[in-house]
Amino acid sequence: MRPADRLGYGQFFGDCEVARELPGFSLSLRTPDPHVVIERHTHEEAHFIVLLDGHYVSSARDAGHIVGGPALIYNPPGTTHRDRFEGPSGRFFAVSVARERHASVASEVALLPAAVRLARREAVALGQRLVAEQLAWSPGSRLVAEGLCVELLAEVARRAAALPSSPPRWLRRIRELLHDRCDEDVSVAALAAEAGVHAIYLARCFRRFFGCAPGDYLRLCRLERARSLLVETRCSLAEIALRAGFVDQSHLGKAFKRSFGVTPGAYRRRLAG
Repeated sequence: MRPADRLGYGQFFGDCEVARELPGFSLSLRTPDPHVVIERHTHEEAHFIVLLDGHYVSSARDAGHIVGGPALIYNPPGTTHRDRFEGPSGRFFAVSVARERHASVASEVALLPAAVRLARREAVALGQRLVAEQLAWSPGSRLVAEGLCVELLAEVARRAAALPSSPPRWLRRIRELLHDRCDEDVSVAALAAEAGVHAIYLARCFRRFFGCAPGDYLRLCRLERARSLLVETRCSLAEIALRAGFVDQSHLGKAFKRSFGVTPGAYRRRLAG
């Protein structure tokens, strides 16, 4: 077994009632142990959860609270969350997707946030049919179950294709954060954690709606802050560089001249003249 905070292919918390292995998929019907506290953990592989019974709560974005069933959730590789069933009862069906299987749709589903609840009636029905096939296993069930798993991946790709037509609220908030905290060291991973989405999803959405990468926007914000400080204050160039988020005066000078065609000192003197 891997450490408790990292779960590999086919690994889930809870007592396993029935398990099957298919080419590229691991299936298991499980009931959670009400006496075990589930700590924050990471799933290394993509997986589906079909909620069958109980009140399920997940910290992963868009998973939320689900009372009863059926319901279907997709979690991409690397999803980190803390989930649990509230109350004494609960039951779920897990479908772990092997890396090579997931690679076939990776380019489409990479734009999805950290968790997606697939609400289409047809998608939920696929999960229900997969559970029913697991319980009534017969010699022909392997092919049927594998086909249903592939259809689940197709549902995820369908959901990924339906991107928003305007910047979502969380993306506008990230842009404001970059503007307000441009003097701080930030990373795409930290911004993604702040927004509750995957880093790839954030980067691609940012470029789609704002025309540049988050790092490019941060650099522009720093330059604009430096330019404002040059106009509105008598701070030294070294102090302006630090207040605008640059490493030092030399770093500011090179970036400023590259963008505005003059050095910060020359820009200030021009304004004074």
